[in-house]
Amino acid sequence: MLAFFRRALSSWLAVGLLALIMLAFVATGVGTPGGSLTGGPSADAVATVGGRPISVNVISERAQTALRQAREQQPALTMPQFLASIGGLNPLVEQSIGAAVLSAWAERHGLAASERLIGSEIASFPAFRGATGKFDENAMNALLNQRRMNFNTFHDDVRDELIRRQLLNPIMTGTRAPDGLLRIYAQSLIDKREGVIGLVAAAPAGIPTPTDQQVADYYRSHIARYSLPERHALRYALIGPDSVSPPAPTEAEIAAQYKADAAKYAASETRTIQRVVLPNEAAAKAFATAVAKGTSFAQAAAGQGLAAADINAGTVTKDAFAASDGAAIAAAAFALPSGGTTAPVQSPLGWSIAHVEAIKAVPARSLDQVRSEIAAALTKKKADDALGKLVQQVEDAVGDGANFNEVVAQHKLQAVTTPPLLPNGTAPSDPNFKADPTIAALLKATADSSADDAPTVETLDQNGHFALVGVASVVAAAPVPLAQIKPRVAEEIIFERAAARAKTQAQSLLGKINGGQAPAAAFQAAGMKAPQPLSLSQIELSRAGADVPAPIRTLFRLAPGKADLVQGPNGSWFVVKLDRIAPGDAKMLPMVIGATRSELQRGLGDEYAQQFANAARVEVKVKRNLTAQGKLEQDLRSGNNGGGAQ
Repeated sequence: MLAFFRRALSSWLAVGLLALIMLAFVATGVGTPGGSLTGGPSADAVATVGGRPISVNVISERAQTALRQAREQQPALTMPQFLASIGGLNPLVEQSIGAAVLSAWAERHGLAASERLIGSEIASFPAFRGATGKFDENAMNALLNQRRMNFNTFHDDVRDELIRRQLLNPIMTGTRAPDGLLRIYAQSLIDKREGVIGLVAAAPAGIPTPTDQQVADYYRSHIARYSLPERHALRYALIGPDSVSPPAPTEAEIAAQYKADAAKYAASETRTIQRVVLPNEAAAKAFATAVAKGTSFAQAAAGQGLAAADINAGTVTKDAFAASDGAAIAAAAFALPSGGTTAPVQSPLGWSIAHVEAIKAVPARSLDQVRSEIAAALTKKKADDALGKLVQQVEDAVGDGANFNEVVAQHKLQAVTTPPLLPNGTAPSDPNFKADPTIAALLKATADSSADDAPTVETLDQNGHFALVGVASVVAAAPVPLAQIKPRVAEEIIFERAAARAKTQAQSLLGKINGGQAPAAAFQAAGMKAPQPLSLSQIELSRAGADVPAPIRTLFRLAPGKADLVQGPNGSWFVVKLDRIAPGDAKMLPMVIGATRSELQRGLGDEYAQQFANAARVEVKVKRNLTAQGKLEQDLRSGNNGGGAQ
């Protein structure tokens, strides 16, 4: 589902091409009143198009509706996850702008959709048909309400969509790629690229060991590479559940808790229920008849345009179901056996029908049966309370001026001191030291602290783990003494020289090969392993996906007879030469032409439509309000709906 959204949102024109305003997707139109009708966007509009505002509410509602649609495939999807998957809020804004541009351009040039045409389009929706199979206004209103849609803005979206069809369909329909172009394109896919790829490795063999003076000079000229940033040695004491020992709950406390939670341990029953709400009794009776004849409840609901998310009431108690759907339908549903379906029941929302998928009856539990459960809960509560009290006492002591050692001694905590650590948790003075996640978190918390600062209490996680932490000492940034890393510096000098030699050799080979010498002869004369031959077509290359090595990509951009260099790993270089482009198997050509015809023609149609839309966008003035858009996206990501529907 998210892949669909990413594809659909890749172009601002896609809103017109995919008819995303239909029931499956869009909640409101871009013409919602609000904001200034002239000049730039007002504070509550993300943009104006031809003087018409696109309000913050509209974009918020589009985002909320798109999220609800995506949740039909991924129920746990959050708004931040959804926005991240489609590249943020901007694609939705660009789609709305693109749709508004086309509508505004059409309006300027006299294109319109009559009310009769709009009504016919709305009446053609299968989901709006009633029990007779014909358009039913009550069914439409019920479904729009369930989808949280406003009819007026839905009507305007249908109108705008019809206008965009008038604009774009003639441009896109019947687009045909010339046979000559198809043949050339298909031929390029099956032709073989034949060439060679040779490796010039950065081998250290033959490179003399640098002298002490050379090592010292290299060290001084690359001193930043061999310098360590400031390091902090931390001292910390963990505070957690193991730091407290509360008394065990007494029998009196357990009995009192059992009495306080009497409703929790009494007999109870929950039911997993599906339900639909239909606009009139006739539609409800027709629905019930279909279910009685063997149609599953979900299938019958789908015939009304309702998805699983629309009909699932969940696993509920009778009181909870009555609160959400009404006492009458709740009484009927809880009087049925598992698998039963109620008759239509009139409710405040319309005519309701419920189906019981499962029943779970929980018998009452005595004190003896739940004693261990209550004891465990009380033990945890006492431990949590004791831990909270201890943390508060430590924070109070720090606030009163106590130093790290005094707090540790007073509360009998276990102190730990680390070696001087880099921000990434490594200890240059102790290669065997391994920083665990706790230390990584404490390093981040004390990044701006010094040894003179008071200790702090840091929260490590949400499971009751804290730490009293301070900076024991700070080691200033400084170069590592040459004596400690002299072998490393010498190795890097040798590697650098080997890489430079490899590049020089590769450039020499390239010159000879482009000068006419055969690659095999050039590599042999240089004492290197002969290049490897390669023969590959575009079709074969496509099977590798995105992981195509750079030398092979180079083979497909070279002209026949030409060579080029590609840098490889570890200082190495590749010499790549394309010898020739061999014609592919002619028998494959008709098949490839057939397979690529629709792709190429669809691409041409999309390109024509996009160019038309770009031209319309030049004529229709668009003004963006990036501040309003940024605030809306921040609100959506933080859980504030930004004024839109939930």
